[in-house]
Amino acid sequence: MKNIIYCRRSSEDSNHQVLSIESQQNELLSFAEKQNIKVDKVFIESMSAKQPGRPVFAEVIDYIEKYQGATILVWKLDRLARNPVDEGKIKWLLQTKVIAKIVTPERIYRPEDNALIASVEFGMANQYIRDLSTNIKRGNKTKLEKGELPGPAPLGYLDNPLTKLKTIDPVKGPFIKLAFELYSDGTYSLRMVNSYLFEKGFKTKGGLKLSKAMLHTILQNPFYYGMMRRNGQLYQGKHEPLISKELFNTCQDVLAGKSRPRLQKHFFPVRGFMTCANCGCALTCVTKKGHAYYYCTNGKGNCEQHKKYLRDKAVDILVSNVLNEIKFDEEDIELAYLAAKEKIQSQGTFNHSQKAELSKQLKTAQDKLSNLADIISSDPSLKDSLKPKILSLEADTKSIEAQLFDLNTKPQQDPLTTLELTKKTFLQACNASFEYLDADGFKQSQMLKKLLWNLKVKDKNVQCYQFKKPYQLMAEAPKKMNIDEWCPGRDSNPQTLAGAATSRR
Repeated sequence: MKNIIYCRRSSEDSNHQVLSIESQQNELLSFAEKQNIKVDKVFIESMSAKQPGRPVFAEVIDYIEKYQGATILVWKLDRLARNPVDEGKIKWLLQTKVIAKIVTPERIYRPEDNALIASVEFGMANQYIRDLSTNIKRGNKTKLEKGELPGPAPLGYLDNPLTKLKTIDPVKGPFIKLAFELYSDGTYSLRMVNSYLFEKGFKTKGGLKLSKAMLHTILQNPFYYGMMRRNGQLYQGKHEPLISKELFNTCQDVLAGKSRPRLQKHFFPVRGFMTCANCGCALTCVTKKGHAYYYCTNGKGNCEQHKKYLRDKAVDILVSNVLNEIKFDEEDIELAYLAAKEKIQSQGTFNHSQKAELSKQLKTAQDKLSNLADIISSDPSLKDSLKPKILSLEADTKSIEAQLFDLNTKPQQDPLTTLELTKKTFLQACNASFEYLDADGFKQSQMLKKLLWNLKVKDKNVQCYQFKKPYQLMAEAPKKMNIDEWCPGRDSNPQTLAGAATSRR
């Protein structure tokens, strides 16, 4: 006859319940010594028993079946089983005397004893697991409804023990945002985005490149734009979004194949932004002897500019000079900002149009959901095909309701916030030319997507150009004006410096 000890802790994490294992083993060895029981082997396992499949438990069963009539010493009966499958195995081996007895410090279970007692204790252990699972799910749902994410923060965020919310990681957060921005373009594959992030210093704890699967998971996680997904349902989070919902949706379209621009085998940052002023065809780029050269594609077959090549360094100078057109004197920006700020504060007006617009959007979304519900009621077979649309509308509804809640419960944002953002935009424009020359290819491309519509080139010089809004307004505005011209008195609600700067025209 063999006598064995089986000790088990619920957690597989070595940092948790370590003393539980040690105390179980020490107490059982001491108990065996007092009872004059010679222990032949000790089995230790760190795994939950709520489901079948414990490897050490399987070794115990094999050991018992090999040495018929073994005695098992355990701290409590629930250490052996918390699920009906393992419970049935233990009870059958005890009933057939393959297990001579199960000994705990509290009682002994023998084959001839009333099986009801063991069944009740095993049943209580199983019910505990079921209740625990229910309580955890209920607690997690409550957290989600309160805007809190159960579990650890996703990559790019940190756990804040004080607020119970997730806060943006100042180191990794910008990399996650950059991943969304690069991939949303549609011209960079997951591998290219991953490699670029790695080159910029975004690495795992082991210093390795992020896996492609992990990056794919990140780009599908709505947490980054403020929502939390659990069991197919979206919840509004209280954490600060890292990206906009529009950027997230664009990435989903690229991932789903709805937006499939041609991937670039070679990356040229200005390709797609320059056209030939002579024939209107796009300028493309080719690499020769280690250098990149831009030239007209001559799509119409009659353009002499096709033979004139522009070195990439020369193109960078041309672009930098163009970006200088949106540069303002920083002192003028500060003076205009202070004047506009003083006027806004004296007026004390607030903009309520956002609330009205959100209410309108909410009613539209609710009407669409109601219409879809009527369609499904009349034809239930359409339920599966309409489910994606319903989920999307429900997500939009929750997002709009959350925004309306904030507007109704928090002080409304005044024009000073818009003014601050506008000032920041102007200051960024001031540094655009220098930053462009100092940036790498990916950063240059991102800057041009934000600032520029098109450059028309002829004879290796810029003939004309057009910026995106509001930068086109900056380019057209006079660069030297007095304060009255920057912030004219007739403008009753100067929300942006750009509007003030161009109002004199």
